[in-house]
Amino acid sequence: MKAVIFDMDGVIVDTNPHHRLAWREYYQRYGKTLSDEDFVQYVSGKHNNDIVAHLFAGQTLSAEESIRLAHEKEALFRELYQASITPVPGLIEFLKALKAAGIRTAVATSAPVENLDFIVDALALRPYFDTLLNESMVRHPKPDPEIYQKAMELLGVEPADSVVFEDSMTGIQAGKASGASVVGVATTQTPDELRPFVDDVIRDFTEMTLDRVQQLVNVF
Repeated sequence: MKAVIFDMDGVIVDTNPHHRLAWREYYQRYGKTLSDEDFVQYVSGKHNNDIVAHLFAGQTLSAEESIRLAHEKEALFRELYQASITPVPGLIEFLKALKAAGIRTAVATSAPVENLDFIVDALALRPYFDTLLNESMVRHPKPDPEIYQKAMELLGVEPADSVVFEDSMTGIQAGKASGASVVGVATTQTPDELRPFVDDVIRDFTEMTLDRVQQLVNVF
């Protein structure tokens, strides 16, 4: 194994309860409701453009309007999450172990750069990552594998030498399609829901070790 690539929301930080709260409040602003089931189906792991399209189904939005509405919601999320920001248990220790072992690391998130910078800097994580990718750096959002392929390219590694950590089905599809091994992080869905689609499942990083992640990658 030469590289580990992390999604952000639901992997580095368990932001989904606050994203759910922010989207629910945002839907209410526009006279709609968002159930927990709808959150999993239409929001979790989806690109903001798709979520906004669902919220305003039946209306024609310009690209500029979609971007403005998405930015409005993300600003609301950062406001709601600021006081609660915390890493998923075990993350920092795992990142330190990867760094000490010389394994390259990246974040590959569908979130905007404002959210990425907000999370990474609030938790002082920047020194642990070799590269950071956000939604603006790819043309095709997850489940397209582009963001993971680009991360591997920037890290100078092959898919067979890479492990991706993801929590959503959309992200897991992207990771698998990139050719990497994928570990499901059970923050958004249960381990049993994730297990058929991934190579390994953890509840958080207290369960993950270098040996365990190394076993996912065939070494020739």
